[in-house]
Amino acid sequence: MRSQLAAVVAVLGLALVGCDDDSDAPRPPPPPPPPSETVHKVGDLPRGWKVHTNSAGGFGFGVPPGWKAKDHAISTSVRSFDRLVAVSITPDRTAEAFEIPLANFARRALAALPGFDPALDPGPTRRFRHRYQGAEARASGRAESGVKEQVRLIVLRRDSLVTFTVVLAANAKPSARPSERLAERMVRTLRSRPIGAPSPGGDR
Repeated sequence: MRSQLAAVVAVLGLALVGCDDDSDAPRPPPPPPPPSETVHKVGDLPRGWKVHTNSAGGFGFGVPPGWKAKDHAISTSVRSFDRLVAVSITPDRTAEAFEIPLANFARRALAALPGFDPALDPGPTRRFRHRYQGAEARASGRAESGVKEQVRLIVLRRDSLVTFTVVLAANAKPSARPSERLAERMVRTLRSRPIGAPSPGGDR
């Protein structure tokens, strides 16, 4: 999706080159610089939770006891203690990401999510309650492994600084519901920070 958007932007840019031949025409003022990103601390967490920080991706969040978080460059994956729920978090600070309305972003990203046969068919989007602007789309499907899953794609946007894509996949078994609720609570703790910012011991 990002490559398609980049191609469209490039074509539009080429089409506009040389269209303004009137050198005396007033030029619009340059756009204001983007706001500087500050550390949003994760805040108070339930007893036993720990803060996980991905410095390369510029974010942090709380992790429940027994859950495992692992960084993959700028992204982070998390798996529940019972292995019935998996969460992936990916930040995007490109201008293209901010041009897409959150609801459209959530539906399109969920429909394009690989690893399901047939492809996921998102239902209506809904607001996701968070400190940042949030929207989510949901779908059920069967993974290529044969496991039936309930999938939620959550998009969070902090002003014009960063857009997070969060995939929350839970086993369709009723026994996975408690871990799915914990995963949702974990996503609500997600906060952004400047890329490379250290994680102080008091970031809680």
